This record gives sequence, structure tokens and C-alpha cells, in this order.
Amino acid sequence: MRGLLLPLLLAGCVAAGDGAAPPAGKPLGYELRSTGVGVPGSPQEVSFDRVNPGATIALQKLAGPVVTEEPCGNGMALVGFRDGLTAVFRAREFVGWTAQDRSAGMTCT
Repeated sequence: MRGLLLPLLLAGCVAAGDGAAPPAGKPLGYELRSTGVGVPGSPQEVSFDRVNPGATIALQKLAGPVVTEEPCGNGMALVGFRDGLTAVFRAREFVGWTAQDRSAGMTCT
């Protein structure tokens, strides 16, 4: 009976294959759109007009953790993410983005 226990315990120790989910905390990547920030290969997006904290939480899943937060005047603020995306918020509303020398929606300049 003991001889069967070890193989059963080891059977649960297998390497993750191609179908494994990405490691926790790894951003999915994003697609820059004129209407917001999209999920690559999907019609889903974090669209302009989405409010915080939901907008920032969703954007972190795409672009990594927040690395900077700063006001930029007129009640607007910039939230920078690890992957280079900067989201523009007016009050709590997501209203624009800048990344890779591109922008859409409202900006602080």
C-alpha cells in the first residue's frame, strides 16, 4: 500500500504546459484604440468614461501595476503603468491615454 502512495503524490507534480494561465501579476498586454485601451484580439476594452477605481484595476491587468500618479491641472490626473501606458483621468472618469508617442481622448497638454 505504501508503494502506491508515492506515485500518487508525485502524479500531482507536473510542469505547466502550453495551456497554463500566465503567472499572477503578469500583464496581458494592450491594444491602443481611439475609444480606450483594448484587450488584444478581443472587442473588450477599458473605454473612455469608465470610472475609478474600476478603470485603474482593469488597466493594471493589461499594462501592469501603477508606477506613477500625478495631478496635471484642471481637475485632471495622470496614472502611469509599468508597461508605458499613461491614463488620463478627469475627476474619477477615464478620459484619455498616451503611450508610444501616441494619444487618444483628452490629454493634459
